[in-house]
Amino acid sequence: MFRCLIMLHVAEKVAKGELNSAFSIVRPPGHHAEENEPMGFCLFNNVAIATSILLNQKKLGLNKILIVDWDVHHGNGTQKMFWKDSRVLVFSVHRHENGSFYPMGDDGSHIKIGEGPSAGYNINVPWEND
Repeated sequence: MFRCLIMLHVAEKVAKGELNSAFSIVRPPGHHAEENEPMGFCLFNNVAIATSILLNQKKLGLNKILIVDWDVHHGNGTQKMFWKDSRVLVFSVHRHENGSFYPMGDDGSHIKIGEGPSAGYNINVPWEND
């Protein structure tokens, strides 16, 4: 939780213009944790928490956020949290192996693009061969 608080603090500084940019390398990444379920050693979805808080602070004036998830595993939790939210573009590069690589299933497939107003705001780039 401490890492999430630091990431949120830094993200708020960028949003307020106090910092030009920031880059967060977080282990575990949290991207498997879903809204009501921890998964894959992830208890909290750090980037999803920070994104939600920043977008819901009206005084910051943010209306769009890009999440780039570059990891060997697909960030299924992050994808699900913003599946119908067109304010967030989730871009994930990950090993997929036609759905046989953790977290298994078709969530990490290139055809998973979002739903409703968020269609096109979820981009999966699955690596299929080792």
